Amino acid sequence: MNTVTLFNVRPTFDWLFLALVAIVVAVCGAILSVYGVPFDGPASYVVNAVLYLISWFLLELPSYGMALRTSRPESPLAFTGTYLKQRWPIYRDALPLVISLIVFMPMFSKMKAGVSLFTQYTWDATLIAWDRAIFGTDAWLVLQPIFGIPIVTSALSVAYHTWVLLIYAGSIFFAAYWRSLRQRFFLSFLAIWTIGGIAMAVGFASVGPAFAEPLLGNPTFAPQMAYLREANEHWPVMVLDVQETLLAWHRSEQFGLGRGITAMPSMHVALSMLFWLAMRHVSKAAGWFFGIFNAVIFVGSIHLAYHYAVDGIVSAILAVVFWFLSGLITDGRSGRREPAGKFQSVQA
Repeated sequence: MNTVTLFNVRPTFDWLFLALVAIVVAVCGAILSVYGVPFDGPASYVVNAVLYLISWFLLELPSYGMALRTSRPESPLAFTGTYLKQRWPIYRDALPLVISLIVFMPMFSKMKAGVSLFTQYTWDATLIAWDRAIFGTDAWLVLQPIFGIPIVTSALSVAYHTWVLLIYAGSIFFAAYWRSLRQRFFLSFLAIWTIGGIAMAVGFASVGPAFAEPLLGNPTFAPQMAYLREANEHWPVMVLDVQETLLAWHRSEQFGLGRGITAMPSMHVALSMLFWLAMRHVSKAAGWFFGIFNAVIFVGSIHLAYHYAVDGIVSAILAVVFWFLSGLITDGRSGRREPAGKFQSVQA
């Protein structure tokens, strides 16, 4: 088998997308270097790669288990080799997109952590005013009679942090297993992170309710934080430790994977909205599940003091706009499953 066939290096969308990501990463790296943020070695990229590979492995296990159960081979080792050889086209075709994710996410985190280098956090007062104009008061107070129960708060905090699975397992799903949506999904994905998560995060620099007092000296949300700490005495509210860690990283100017404080727009809401828009094409049940999950993330973003309500509203609109535009670019391709993503029996 020659090299071109083995690695599929034709100028497909996947490779063009990788080139686009490489340009974005290079530009971001150059901007950070101007502000004195050096390349801090491969550690973040290695960690990110491991997370994606583990996610890919776990997603592949059901197919492997089904093949193993169907074939019942005498030699599991030989069977595994044959299985991997048969599945190689799927892995090969997804590889450019996975590489894109591996190199992009740590750079995004560095840009997010560097927002305070580029500008001042000046938008919180405006965002608070917008929330009050819409709801008549701070949005968390509107939600508090319904969700202000320690066990509910704890459950929301768990759900809020399972969101990270969308970045890893969710992206692998569209890269490898639902190929007819991959172009539309990944164009929307990149737009959300770059235009929303970087450009708009700088343009609307804000810290959010949890960090308003420690970073801006604004005690508006001290009662909300007091409730979260009190709820934590009854049921674990895992966001509190994460918020303390983010604050410590910010104060020590540490740039790395998963770091950075910004409120507008909410990447949690934008990405969960994107998954709802995409998963509706996978199945009706998946659409319902991710629609509910998106609603939970939106409520959690406010109740857990990460975001103002307008952060989530703007983010949801952004996701819809990017999904629509990427649909025009890719001719609005539907969610029809392609043969390469299907399980095929393996003979060993």
